[in-house]
Amino acid sequence: MLEIFLYCLPFGVISGVISGLLGVGGGIIIVPFLAWLLSLHGMPSETIMQTAVATSLATIIVTSASAVLAQHRRGAVDWRVVNALTPGIAIGAWFGADLAHLLSSSMLASVFGLFLLINGINTALNIKPKPHRQLPKKITLGFVGSVIGSFSTLVGIGGGTLTIPYMAWHNVQMKKAIAIGSACAIPIATFGSLSFIIIGLQAKFLPTGNLGYINIPAFLGISASSLFATTLGVHLAHKLSTRALKRAFAVILVVVGLKMLLH
Repeated sequence: MLEIFLYCLPFGVISGVISGLLGVGGGIIIVPFLAWLLSLHGMPSETIMQTAVATSLATIIVTSASAVLAQHRRGAVDWRVVNALTPGIAIGAWFGADLAHLLSSSMLASVFGLFLLINGINTALNIKPKPHRQLPKKITLGFVGSVIGSFSTLVGIGGGTLTIPYMAWHNVQMKKAIAIGSACAIPIATFGSLSFIIIGLQAKFLPTGNLGYINIPAFLGISASSLFATTLGVHLAHKLSTRALKRAFAVILVVVGLKMLLH
């Protein structure tokens, strides 16, 4: 348990810097790392991916809280939109964990691998939806929230990967779209994590140090360092040209995604 914590402590710095520097969700980095780390330490293969996904979500609660606070102080968060999305997000996130529990670890790895592959291609080509409509009514936003919440929980991400393009597609200013994505990460991660804890208590073959599907040493290690490292990444993003870095990172996403698909 201590060894996993010590591995995750420096990785939290790496994931935090990359997340802040390139604007990618932490889960995209954390999930494959934890899947590799847990398998390296002889954790049960039957629940490795569920543990990686659930632990990633738990870390997002911590890291997104500071981001949302900063965005709120700048008045960037449109809480009306967030409040309309949240009920659906809560329901979707809760049942997304149920779906992850029902899938085999191998199938979940394939789903995540495909997700990485698509994101790698999108990052490399910088594909962005063309805005051409306004946000729908509250009921429709609630349904959209359930879709975002369920898939985000299934793959262990905060939801910005899905929320931000959806907002941009509906003519929401990019800064506000990012702020809304950050705010939506909290209910996704909170309800998803709670569901993973409860349903994980019924699971067999759990790794040592788990609370349900959440691995506590990994959660503590990543959260302790990524919280501050993300701020450094954001600072570096204003100093460095990130275009080449994003393309290099896109290649890594594609390679890791293919590896998980062909495992």
